[in-house]
Amino acid sequence: MSNVYIFQNEKLKNSFKNIISMKREIGVTKNRVSNKLGELKKLHTEMIKDNNKQIFLFCLDSFYYQYKIFAMEFEHVKKLRSILNNRMYCDYYKLHNIIVKFCKNHVDEDEINIQSFPVYKDLEPFQEYRIEDIELIHASILKLINNLYLEAQKKEDAIIHYNDNHKVGFSISNFLNTLTHDNRMLQEQISLYINYISFFHISQQKQLKKLHNRINEFFVEVDENINMNYTFSIDDIQDEQTLDMLADPIEIENEPIHDIITGESTIKIADELIAEPTDRVQHNSTPVTDQSDDTDDINIIDTDISKIPAFKSIADIRSSK
Repeated sequence: MSNVYIFQNEKLKNSFKNIISMKREIGVTKNRVSNKLGELKKLHTEMIKDNNKQIFLFCLDSFYYQYKIFAMEFEHVKKLRSILNNRMYCDYYKLHNIIVKFCKNHVDEDEINIQSFPVYKDLEPFQEYRIEDIELIHASILKLINNLYLEAQKKEDAIIHYNDNHKVGFSISNFLNTLTHDNRMLQEQISLYINYISFFHISQQKQLKKLHNRINEFFVEVDENINMNYTFSIDDIQDEQTLDMLADPIEIENEPIHDIITGESTIKIADELIAEPTDRVQHNSTPVTDQSDDTDDINIIDTDISKIPAFKSIADIRSSK
């Protein structure tokens, strides 16, 4: 178990470093966006001072509206960042408390160093916690798990060498079986905690990556808007085709119904049957042979297609009304 545990421990450390690096990059980009939006607001204020005529104010109102749209989008991004930060600290804080409670029942308190951290408040989902606190609580969790692992190793060594140390023979067989079972349960608990952290890492990486891409795209959009030197006119309007999905519902209503299997129009098939009854009957009919002398029980199907009422579409029914 030693080599496996060491590998898992290092893997968790490296994974968490990537998460923290991503969080820091998101923070840097957030500050850059804040600066860009500050530049927009400052520019708008200066332009109003230099151009205070009513017609100019009317034109600059579009500029302010654009700034407000960016500001609203940015507030949403910042809230999303805050709630991700909050949830990250929440997961580690609650897991840390669970592991501390377990350690107190399975490891001597003198051998573990239990740290205290800012209390997580469930009623404040947008409260942001320092990255340093998140790093410290994550490191404390791994340290407590390491203490549990050392305790499991100690018990395993004791089980192996118990007979050599005490010389009591097979009479303690059930005692050794119980120790083995108890130590196996401890090892399973360690694996469970490691899997808890692994799940947190995977989910956090996905969420942070999505936020990282989103805030980078937002920064590019704001930056391009500021640096664009172009005046739009009537020549920039392009003719666009209307989407098929926006077709007139009345036109769709009058469209022929298509057969699901063949794709043929049901109305077309019905019209062909009416227009060419003789050919259809001759082509499709087959000679009937007597298979029984009891002709009274035979149901004869009338193939005279002229008796079949003509098919009417929805539009025909409506026009007749």
